[in-house]
Amino acid sequence: MNYQVTIVGGGVAGALLALYLGKARVNTCLIDKGKPSLKLANPFVGRTTSLNLSSINSLREAGIWETIEKNSQQFEEIYVWDAEGSSSVQFNAAEISRKDLGVIVHNNIILEAIFNELEKIPEIRLIEDDSLMDIKHDPHKVEISTHAGLNIMSELLIGADGSLSKVRDLSQIPIRTWSYQQQALVASVVTEKSLNKTAFQIFTDTGPIALLPLAQGSNEASLIWSTDEEYGQKILKLERNLLMQELRLKTEDRFGEIICKEDIDSFPLHQLHAKKFYKGRSILVGDSAHTIHPLAGQGLNLGIADVKELSELLTSANRYGRALYDKEILRSYSKRREPESYKMIALMEAFKRGFGSENIWIKLGRSFAFDFANNTKVLKQRLIKEAAGVI
Repeated sequence: MNYQVTIVGGGVAGALLALYLGKARVNTCLIDKGKPSLKLANPFVGRTTSLNLSSINSLREAGIWETIEKNSQQFEEIYVWDAEGSSSVQFNAAEISRKDLGVIVHNNIILEAIFNELEKIPEIRLIEDDSLMDIKHDPHKVEISTHAGLNIMSELLIGADGSLSKVRDLSQIPIRTWSYQQQALVASVVTEKSLNKTAFQIFTDTGPIALLPLAQGSNEASLIWSTDEEYGQKILKLERNLLMQELRLKTEDRFGEIICKEDIDSFPLHQLHAKKFYKGRSILVGDSAHTIHPLAGQGLNLGIADVKELSELLTSANRYGRALYDKEILRSYSKRREPESYKMIALMEAFKRGFGSENIWIKLGRSFAFDFANNTKVLKQRLIKEAAGVI
C-alpha cells in the first residue's frame, strides 16, 4: 500500500491532521490501535478539553466547528485564587473586547465530528485495531509494518500516537522528560452553585484544582484535580461522597454541595519534550512531541496548533508539486512549533513551582503577583490574550 502520508494515532491531533490533508486531496493513511471512529451511545463522558479561540478557528476552518459548538460550553471569565492566601485575579473576555475566552467540550464530541467528516473523503484510508511494529527509512520512502501484517509505504510518517509514541521511539528521536510527582483526578461533577460561564482555578496546599463549566443550562462541571502523589492515593481510597466532601473543603465551599457523576479517572503527571520534532521522514505532532501539566488546559491547544502549522506546510507543498518530505518543510515546522511548546512548558513549570512552594517569601511573591496583574491593565490584557490564544 502506498500513500503520500501515513499518520499513526487517531486521537484529536492525528484525526484532525488527516482531515486537513484529506480535504486538500493529500492521499493519507490513518492508523490507530483502537477504534476511534466508533460512535458512542453517550459521547458526554471521559476527558474534556478547554479550547481557546485559536483552536476554535482551526476547527471552524476544518468545517466541523458548528457540530462541536452545539455540544460545548462557552466561558467568559477565568477566576484564579490562592486558597492559602487572600489573593485572586479575574480575567474577563470583555477586557480584550471578546464575547468569550473559549469553550469546554468533551474530547469524544470533537472526535465524533472529525470522523463523521473523514468518512466522506475518498483520499483517506482508515485502519483501526492495528498498531505500528517497525519502521524502515530509505532515500525514497518510509515503510512501516504493523502487527496485523500490513506493509505501508509513504513519503512522510507522522507520529500522533501520544506521550508513549512508538513512532518517536522507533525513529530514535530523543526526549527530555521528568515526573511532577503528582497525579490528576478527572471527572464530571455537578455543583450546587452555578459556575456562571466562569472557569475556576484554585491553588491549594496539595495542588491546583480546576472546575470548568461543562453543560449549557446546568451546573455540570469538569473537574481536573492535580495532587501530590501521597495525598492523591489517600483520597482515591475514600468513598465517592467523602471524596466530594474533601473537594468541597478544598474549594472553600464556594460551589456548595458537589456531586460526582461518574467514576473518577486518575493518571500520573509528567513533562515531556522531544529534543527535535522530526528525524528523517518521521515527524511528530501533539503529545508525541510534547506533554505539559494540565494546569492551564493548554495541551490539546498546543497539539491543534501543531496540526494547523504542519497541514498548511504540507498542503501548500502538495499544491505546488513539492516533495512532502522536503527538509525545508520539516525544518520550517520544527522552527515554528518547538519554541511555542518550550514557552508553554516554561510557563507551566513556573506556575507549578510558584504555587507549589511553602516558602514564605514565595507565598508573599504570589500575593504581589496577583495584585500586580489585577492592577496593571496592559499586563492583564496580555495574559488574557495568551490564555485565549489570540496573540
